[in-house]
Amino acid sequence: MNKKANPLHHMLNPDSVAFVGANNQPTTMGTVQMLQTLNFGYKGRIYPVHPKEKSVLGIKAYPSIRDIPDHVDLAVITVPARTVPNIFKDCGSKGVHYAVVTSGGFREVGEQGRELEMQILELARRYQIRFIGPNCLGILNPHHRINLTMFSYKQPPGTMGLASQSGTYVTQVIKYLEKRGVGYSRALSIGNKADIDLVDCLEYLGEDDETRAIALYIEGLKRPRMFLETAMKVSKVKPLVALYVGGTEAGARSSASHTGAICAPAKLYSDMFRQAGIIEARSVEDLYQWTWALANQPVPRSNRIAILTHSGGPATSIADACNKNGLHVPRFSPRTLDAIKPLVPPTASIDNPVDLTFSTEPSLMAQILPPIILEDPNIDALIIHGLMVTSWMSDIKEAAGDLIENIPIEKISKMVEGPIRELSRLPHKYNKPLICSSFLDSDMEVITRKLHQFRIPAYDGPEKAVTAMSAMVRYREILG
Repeated sequence: MNKKANPLHHMLNPDSVAFVGANNQPTTMGTVQMLQTLNFGYKGRIYPVHPKEKSVLGIKAYPSIRDIPDHVDLAVITVPARTVPNIFKDCGSKGVHYAVVTSGGFREVGEQGRELEMQILELARRYQIRFIGPNCLGILNPHHRINLTMFSYKQPPGTMGLASQSGTYVTQVIKYLEKRGVGYSRALSIGNKADIDLVDCLEYLGEDDETRAIALYIEGLKRPRMFLETAMKVSKVKPLVALYVGGTEAGARSSASHTGAICAPAKLYSDMFRQAGIIEARSVEDLYQWTWALANQPVPRSNRIAILTHSGGPATSIADACNKNGLHVPRFSPRTLDAIKPLVPPTASIDNPVDLTFSTEPSLMAQILPPIILEDPNIDALIIHGLMVTSWMSDIKEAAGDLIENIPIEKISKMVEGPIRELSRLPHKYNKPLICSSFLDSDMEVITRKLHQFRIPAYDGPEKAVTAMSAMVRYREILG
């Protein structure tokens, strides 16, 4: 399918949006969605629809979609479930062909809701309306400044596409992802997937130029065979990472009440993922973190990993985790050893892992040693643990008091920007991925913030960096 022919292209790039259900109460869902769209800097036309209000949030309102004088590309519908069929009829009369139905109260609540869902699906087919939902939390396209969810998005546009049957795993995780430097290219909460489903999402994200890797949160599939066929095609050009939940009795029961999904045993999905070339995540955290690494780093040529740290504990735990996850930690070539030896303290260990024994020279880890290591023909990827400067200096300043001059954080940030920018170029220069880990998050350490800024995956634990690297090696195996 041509990207522009996919209904999701029109939904994620609308020139005009009607908010059916927005009012002047800032705590109602439809109003919050409209507020988020306004605050995100959307440049298109916005039309509030309300039967009584003359204006909503200072913008002229209309009693129904039919009364809007201009063409409407997309309707965002957040009204009681029983009134949604009438809104679909109004959309059909107006010639609105795309909708996001965030209203709940359909298949997920039982037979009566199922009948209502079938009713809006029949109306959609009659009026040639394609829609996401019902029972979803909206969609996001940071590149087009469109945010039709209830949650603010403050990250720069990213490279990870997400399609999820859970609205929470699109929206409530935004701040969690922001803290870890993870940015969406597109994010789709599809809810009950009455019309648009994961197959449509896969087709669209697979063709989208701004999406470099795709994350899928799955509770059940409407078209399993078509999903398999589509995933097999997409996985040859973009990494796919999926998390399936619902393979247990408790998970299946929860999923049925959540989105009305019909679940299947976990092994069935694992086998299908393997056949389709999908990397199976073990947790929601893995889903985001692995996809982010795959979206921003080159695919390793093999499983041969180098480790660079400032301490023996992380060096050993990373090396151990590498072997447990099927990664090889080979010795460096004699040429690499000769290059490293004169640069490091005499107490350092250098034959992979490189353990600098708490060297106080951050440029060693950020600038000097990484290119030497990546040039080694025995190495195809690098994990660095412990890049830090501000947190360590703050501790010294606190202990020394007035004996040491306080350096403003802005000055330190400027000092480290050049080296981290240079570090971020190495993976693409050598075509070898680089992943970092640190126990210091972006609130504590300026280097962590800079790693995020330049899209170097940085994890809050050494083993997390290893599992992300293992996922990247798995994708190399999928490509063959």
